[in-house]
This record gives sequence, structure tokens and C-alpha cells, in this order.
Amino acid sequence: MALSRPVIPLSPSEPVGALVRRGGFELPAHATAVADAREMVRGQVLSWGLPEELGRTAQLVVSEFFTNAVVHTDSCRVRCRLQVHEQRLRIEVCDEGVGCDAVTPRQAAAEDVNGRGLQLVNAVAETWGVRSEDSDSGRVVWAELTLPGL
Repeated sequence: MALSRPVIPLSPSEPVGALVRRGGFELPAHATAVADAREMVRGQVLSWGLPEELGRTAQLVVSEFFTNAVVHTDSCRVRCRLQVHEQRLRIEVCDEGVGCDAVTPRQAAAEDVNGRGLQLVNAVAETWGVRSEDSDSGRVVWAELTLPGL
């Protein structure tokens, strides 16, 4: 059963009747937190009554973003924000990395064990990118997934 959420317009130009669902969590920046992040995302997506397939795709995205935050930054905590609006699920992972360095998929060699995560994100997300955190104390890597016809 989907949870009922209040109607919250995103901006003055947003129609008043536009339903927005928001959720999020924060975890320590440890490798073990990646599995916890995947499960929390899955739980939130399912609690909103969204398709399980979308939950699996969201888990893949958050797993990649969380892993990169843990491995490539000196973050102590990593936050995840989820938002459903219109026909999109937006996933944001906020770390304490310095600046807004470009985050780009690399070309992994056939024998490489790592290095394909952002290529997968690029393949499953409608769009994705990186920006500085509002407080300039980190960065946000985000992706938007299109909701299947409900």
C-alpha cells in the first residue's frame, strides 16, 4: 500500500496539485554502508508503491554513487535523498568531497575488475550529473530514472 504524502509544490511555477514524495537517509562512509543504502532505497521505493524493477534500478544507481563516495572521498557521512515527481525518481547522493570535480565514466579494460559503474548508471538513467552541495561543503551526484507507466 502506497503511503499518502502531502502535496508539496517544487517551485512557484509547479502546479499546486503536483504530488511530490521525498525521503532520505544518512549513513557512515564505510564500505559496509553500501549494502544498507541499497536496502533503504529498495524499502523506500516499495513503500511508495513503485514497481520492484524500478527499485532494483535505483539500488544499482545508489550502490554506484555510494561506493564512489566511500572510496574516492574523505567523507565521514554520506546522505541519500530520493524524490518522486511527475514521472521521475530522482536519486541524490551527497558526500563531503572537495569541490565539484567532474565525475565521468571511465573506459575499463576487459581485464579490469572495477570501473564500469558509471557506465551502468549512464545506461539506465534518463539523465545524471554532479553539482556542488548547496553549502559548498561537498558534492551531489544525482540521477533521474523514468517511472514505468503506472
